[in-house]
Amino acid sequence: MYAKLFCGVALVATLSAPAMATDTDYSGVLSKIKLPDGFKISIFAEMPKPREIEVGKPNGVIYVGSRHGHIYSMVDNNRDGVADEVRERVNGLNVPNGVAMQDSMLYVGMQDKIAMWPVPAEFDTALPLEPLIPINENMTSEFLHGWRYIGFGPDRKLYVSLGAPCNICELTANTGKIVRMDPDGSNWEVVADGVRNSVGFDWHPKTGQLWFTDNGADGMGDNIPADELNVVTEIGQNFGFPYVGGQDTKLTGFEDKEPPVPLTPPVIDFGAHTANLGIEFYEGDMFPGEYRNDAFVAQHGSWNRTVPDGYRIMRVKFDDDGNATGTEVFAEGWLDGGAAVGRPVDIEELPDGSLIVSDDFANVIYRITYGD
Repeated sequence: MYAKLFCGVALVATLSAPAMATDTDYSGVLSKIKLPDGFKISIFAEMPKPREIEVGKPNGVIYVGSRHGHIYSMVDNNRDGVADEVRERVNGLNVPNGVAMQDSMLYVGMQDKIAMWPVPAEFDTALPLEPLIPINENMTSEFLHGWRYIGFGPDRKLYVSLGAPCNICELTANTGKIVRMDPDGSNWEVVADGVRNSVGFDWHPKTGQLWFTDNGADGMGDNIPADELNVVTEIGQNFGFPYVGGQDTKLTGFEDKEPPVPLTPPVIDFGAHTANLGIEFYEGDMFPGEYRNDAFVAQHGSWNRTVPDGYRIMRVKFDDDGNATGTEVFAEGWLDGGAAVGRPVDIEELPDGSLIVSDDFANVIYRITYGD
């Protein structure tokens, strides 16, 4: 282990031997999870506070961001459904929630910057993630809603969520948006405006449209405003914050203010405060055919609701034209008698068609499979 200074922050890289996937008994958590018939859930890996997941290509090295300074990588070398290498690659970063890869290069979304690692990210998992080279520092550094979610789109541009640094407030040029840029950080463009706090987005496999979750405001009661699922049909659309939440709920302090531009309502209203985060469109062959091109959404769960809600994975059904037609619960049980035993964060599909899910409360990565 050694420390290195990066952009004024002491980084600590762990170069010790990789840990095994898990040495803890999680049967008490797993036994509570209910899934549709034929599906199974297991522990893929164990690590502290995992958040956004990125599955590398072509070798399948998986990177996991966090809100606690560190990034982990994990590898299932023998493809038995359990990571046999779990390694901390860096520590001391400024909220490195977001991880994304393109052409084997790793990008990290931090609270104050986007950076990239100029080494092929699947080359050697014993290497520390240094140096990390900033490509864009046009971020507002307030902590609230500053945990960036990032991902490369079909257009090969890097998309970044920029949360509003408040509960309800006016937005600035670089808050309350989803933006995109070239891989070198240039050509910054607003894709979606009026977005309070999106911590998950993905592109529909057939239409290529960007769908994103957005978390509603607090302090207005248990049942309003709704959390949202939105779709970008025109670059630069405004999705309502801070004027409206959900379909038509006027937000506190903006009841009598007229939005300066037309607003785009959400396609789906989720329950208020259910904290919808990661979204993943399913493209694999492992699950039954009716799941193909549907989306899975991780509900992290409420923290300030009288009766807790969320703590599950939702399925969003789509028709053949790429239109969302409804929702249903896919996995639940992380809320047990009103107490949380887990909080799903992000969802990614593995090459074999199984799903992995991060949980920053139980400190694990789950794997969901179908069949034998």
